[in-house]
Amino acid sequence: MNTKILNAKAEDVGERTIRFCISSEVVDRDGDTLIAKGCDFKNYAKNPVFCSFHNTREFPLGKVVKYWAEAKSVYADVYFPTLEELATNPDNASEKAKLVDFTYHCYKTGMLNAVSVGFIIKDYVQDKATGGLIVNKWELLEFSAVCVPANQDAIAQARKSLGSEEASEIITIKKSYAELEKELNDLTEEIIELKRKMEEKNDELELELDEIDIDSIEEQEDFDLTDL
Repeated sequence: MNTKILNAKAEDVGERTIRFCISSEVVDRDGDTLIAKGCDFKNYAKNPVFCSFHNTREFPLGKVVKYWAEAKSVYADVYFPTLEELATNPDNASEKAKLVDFTYHCYKTGMLNAVSVGFIIKDYVQDKATGGLIVNKWELLEFSAVCVPANQDAIAQARKSLGSEEASEIITIKKSYAELEKELNDLTEEIIELKRKMEEKNDELELELDEIDIDSIEEQEDFDLTDL
């Protein structure tokens, strides 16, 4: 799974619902661009939830009630349940229920304004200008609340904390993974095509064998069935 930390452009639209712009067609800090109309929601639609730091094994923070691509952006509306909805006794609500409420207020007040999308690259071309990828087709897996906002200095900050060589290596590995994934998809298609051709050839051979008159061949002198 690929991930991108993006400025969420969170907007309170009322009724405990926050509208996020989860992706825009701008060059990100890796030099990549996600094309909005190329976003595939098909599998995401089966369980559209708002996660915490890509932790898909934990209960979600909110329910995504609407998601769509418009112009050059992808949007999502997230509903955050109240303590009354999440607990039998709101005065004794679980820590998770309190976290859901806390997260809502963080975005509502602007203390948080970032999300991170998790996705699979389906089709891309190399961007010669940036050295990154123009991702034409991608499958949205989930998107999550994160604390680090997106900005053009993020790579510089990563280099300071990780070291220039380590940060550069991480970026190179991510792009290499995307390239290998595309090559694997291409090889899979070739294998499927070869299998189809083999099955067609096998069917042709079976038809030819069915047309052979074994009895008449055995009557021929010096004929050995092992020659078949």
